[in-house]
Amino acid sequence: MNYIEDIDLINKIKINNDSLALKQLEARHSGICHQIIRKYYKNLIDFGLDPEEIAQEKMLIIYKSAINFNLEKNTKFSTWVGNQMRYHCLNCMNKKANTIAMDNESIKSAIEKKQIYDHDKTLDLKERSEEVLSILDKMKDSRIKGIFKQRYFNGRKLTPWHIIGKLNNLSTQTVINLHNKGRNFLKKKLTKGKYIDTI
Repeated sequence: MNYIEDIDLINKIKINNDSLALKQLEARHSGICHQIIRKYYKNLIDFGLDPEEIAQEKMLIIYKSAINFNLEKNTKFSTWVGNQMRYHCLNCMNKKANTIAMDNESIKSAIEKKQIYDHDKTLDLKERSEEVLSILDKMKDSRIKGIFKQRYFNGRKLTPWHIIGKLNNLSTQTVINLHNKGRNFLKKKLTKGKYIDTI
């Protein structure tokens, strides 16, 4: 019966662009969208994306899913919505991958690598950390250095974006955006021949 009702709602959306039908469809299938986002949560964060912002797009995903749903394919609408949400997450990460040359582990990895050299001398971890922070000191926005300190130099594990946001009274996405600026700045400085290992 629920599946028949879904089809009725879908037809109302297709024929009349019925907003009430869309809200009812969203209420039924938001769960599958959130389930997919939870599945890709860490991946989205690693690509500098905010899962909460992705989640806010679920209404649009469900709307597009309804418009494109084909009953003849013998697929449940919940399965169709789940697939569309999954494709959306993957597409967002693919687009981000084209603009980001380093993943979130790369900076920490580069800092901690044992084979980073400066004038043929191996730097210890403390010196490498100081070098990275010294480079970030040259940026106009002092928040960026603070974000890097909290992210990479506050224990062995990476500090989650949302915690850094709370510490700095910033949204998660703002923290990620500032981090990405710092990362791009670091990449330019650290790949000009000073370090043998590239980031």
